[in-house]
Amino acid sequence: MAKVVFIRHGEPDYSKVTALGFKGQGRDLGQLTKAGIEQAHQVSKDPRLNGAEVLLSSPYTRALQTAAIISKAHGLDIEVVTELHEWVPDLTYHYSDVEVVNRAAKALTANKGECPDDFNPPYETLASVFERAMNALKPYLHHEKIIVVCHGIVMRQFKFVIDLDYCGVLEVDMDEAFEWGGFVEN
Repeated sequence: MAKVVFIRHGEPDYSKVTALGFKGQGRDLGQLTKAGIEQAHQVSKDPRLNGAEVLLSSPYTRALQTAAIISKAHGLDIEVVTELHEWVPDLTYHYSDVEVVNRAAKALTANKGECPDDFNPPYETLASVFERAMNALKPYLHHEKIIVVCHGIVMRQFKFVIDLDYCGVLEVDMDEAFEWGGFVEN
């Protein structure tokens, strides 16, 4: 049984990528705000991180920047795990603004984590988020303690909480038989 310490990334700033006209996953190159950097420094001091053997991170800039601060504080290398990426609000990867993301997020909730066949553009289901993240974590579950820096929606598939602040921490005891709890309403 592994203790998985999930950490949500720090507060992101999308102003630069918006100004550059980045679309789709290009928006995920947004870096942390000054407050987000401070949040990462504060969470790096959290005693729940002590004794971790491995540090995994989503490949998105906001998560990597958060993980870099934690890495420095704990002397751990960062292992980038692509499958720990954020929920995909547009499986065509062409969205250009937050309205597309907000529309998909509302539909995700209204449809209890599922995506109707006629929803355009289609978005990732919550079951898919869990499955890809769980499969990504399985090779690391032989460790006693793992730090995982990722995204709120990914974390909530393993332990649901309504309010999850930037750099919020969730601890989950996991083994390979860990099962998804299904859709949980706020």
